[in-house]
Parts: sequence; C-alpha cells; structure tokens
Amino acid sequence: MKLIILITIIAFVHGNQEVEVLKDNVHNPFQLVVDYQTNTLFFSYSSLFQGKTVLKSVYLNLNTKEFGEISGINSGIATAYDRSKHVVYLGGQDGIYTFDYTTKSAKNLRVTSYSIWQMFHCPVHGLYFTTFNPDEKAFVYSYGQVGPVPELTDIKTRLIAVGQKHDIYFANSAGIFVLKTIDGVLYKIHLETFIVNGFASDINGKLYFSTPNDIFYINEDAGTLDRVIRVQEGESIWGVAFAADGSMIYALDDKIVMKKKD
Repeated sequence: MKLIILITIIAFVHGNQEVEVLKDNVHNPFQLVVDYQTNTLFFSYSSLFQGKTVLKSVYLNLNTKEFGEISGINSGIATAYDRSKHVVYLGGQDGIYTFDYTTKSAKNLRVTSYSIWQMFHCPVHGLYFTTFNPDEKAFVYSYGQVGPVPELTDIKTRLIAVGQKHDIYFANSAGIFVLKTIDGVLYKIHLETFIVNGFASDINGKLYFSTPNDIFYINEDAGTLDRVIRVQEGESIWGVAFAADGSMIYALDDKIVMKKKD
C-alpha cells in the first residue's frame, strides 16, 4: 500500500529570525530532550580526549544556565524523558541509565547490555530504544522487561518514535516510515527519503523530526509533513527538542539555539 504524504512549506530560514544561543563550543550536539518539570535540557556531544573522539552526556538548566557533564556513563549518547514519573533516561555503550539530580550522575539499570543509539519514551508503551550500527534493532523497555519491537524485528531501525495516535515512526538509511493500522491491517508506509537525525515531541505530544537542513512537524491529522525550519547554507541541524513553554530548541554544528515560541 502506498500513502501519499504532502510536504507543506511553512518554513523560515533561522538566519533571518532572532534565536538565543543556549550553549556554544559543543561539537555536534545530538539527541536532545527536555525535562519539563525542571526545564533542563539533556544532550550528548563529541569531544577529543587524548587524540580520540569520545561522547559525553551533559545537562543544561534552561532557567539557571547551569551546565555540567554527567558522570558514571560509558559513551553516553541517547536521551529520553518520562514526564509521568519524572525520570530522565540516558543511553550508553553498555545499556540504559537514569539520571540522579542530586549527584548529577547516571545509574545503570542493568536491564540490557546493548549499546544504545537512540531512545524515545512513550507514556503508553514505555521506553523505545535502538542499537548501534550495524545491528540497528528496535526494542522497548516496559515494566522492568526488555523485548524487541515485534513489528520491526526484521527491519533496520536507526531512530524510533511514537505519535499521538500511537503509530510508530522510524527511520533508517532509506528514509522515514510509519507503521499504521488501516482496517485492521498493519502497513509499513514509506513517507520520504529524508536523512532523519532526530525525533522529538513537544509538551503536548506533537511529533517532530530533524534532518541536516530542516525540522518538520508530523501533522497526523492532515497526513502531512510540515517544514517549520530550514537553516541557511553552510549550517547543519543535529537534533531538536522543546522547552516547557513550547520554545523550539535545536542543535547546530557547534552550538545549541532556541527560538522562542510566538
């Protein structure tokens, strides 16, 4: 089955809009998520240590501007937030962690030894995560148990997210897809050939994704992908998130910026 997805353009080039630089001197900031209760941004970035590239998990309080590295995590890259339980999840080379606000450190839950690439928390089904290349497998962690996402067992999955209608969206080298049930039949629908590098939901659960040049809103009601940001030539987007007030946060090559909600 083929579904026609329209791409509507409601874009602006951020170079012509006023944005606030939240943090600079961070190389390739990636996989952003915001804890809405404390308005704290979590993300990872690349850093050189003794001639080698290492991944660091960090936090930035958007109210106080406190910034720091999260200790206790091995090659931290992935982030997710469970707003109902106020739990920040972090993904590293040896599994899933939670963030401790008191110690500013990560605790390994010891529920899996997979090397985590990306995570997305769904309030209904639990914590979805994908594993590093070349495996690129999708799993879900719920009620203390980890299992494969049944619909994606034989499909490479680089990134995964869940929309407001509980449809699963995922991305790999072929583009972005959705798993949608129509008249009781589950379909895998190829939406576009975009290179997707991040998914994010806002405080209302609306789903967005980023590509190296654009940020799109997935309009599930209209069945469209609405472009909301295009960066100017020479810049690249690495990820997107939303502050508690709805302001859009996105990562560029060496900094993180925020566009205030209108």
